[in-house]
Amino acid sequence: MRIDPNKLSEITRKTVEAARGEQVSEVDAAAKSSQAVPADQVNLSHQAQQIQRAHQALSGVPEVRQEKVAQAKRKLAQGTLEIDAEAIARRIVEGGI
Repeated sequence: MRIDPNKLSEITRKTVEAARGEQVSEVDAAAKSSQAVPADQVNLSHQAQQIQRAHQALSGVPEVRQEKVAQAKRKLAQGTLEIDAEAIARRIVEGGI
């Protein structure tokens, strides 16, 4: 079987047109059905509202506290930075880090 390139573009065009027609029909059907369906509602529990408020409050707080980083750099440069290896190990084991 041999494919004629001239007919291939015509077949492609017709396929695209048919697909567009189906998409329009689907959109029309969805629009008609959405008119009959009442709007969705969400009711949050008191606890969920508190969590949402806390999340909004924390979104304004930077993830890295620059003043702490600057202080640690300064202590490191001066040689006065104290590291508690046992506390770090304990937090790692407990899953705190």
